[in-house]
Amino acid sequence: MNPKIYRRQIAEIGIEDMVVDVSSLQRAMQTMIELDELEKVLNKIKFNLHTDIRNLRVEYMQKIQDIDELSKKKNMFGRTKSDDDILRKKKTLKKERRANIAAYEIIEDLVNNYLTQIEESRIYIRNHIKKKVK
Repeated sequence: MNPKIYRRQIAEIGIEDMVVDVSSLQRAMQTMIELDELEKVLNKIKFNLHTDIRNLRVEYMQKIQDIDELSKKKNMFGRTKSDDDILRKKKTLKKERRANIAAYEIIEDLVNNYLTQIEESRIYIRNHIKKKVK
């Protein structure tokens, strides 16, 4: 899946507009439920990100192996590709791989940041509930 789709999914769940409301016990409990739902969605997104990153790595490994195999084959004049040409192609593929994976890793960092904020919000709500109950 494209990183832009992940960004759109994150925007659609409304985490940016989420307000931790502890004005009453009922509202605090409702906020906890909302946080649980957001966490589930974010964990699914994170899992899909990991899967896409893994698939990208496998795809680029295959491309690099294909270059290695092509380098061993001779062209119609009986020559093999030069080592410089092979290295250049591999280097280009590795740069491309890093750039593609980096886009996913940025989103993964964003998801991890949101998950951390959710956990901190939970702690805040729990402490607030304990104070109200006493």
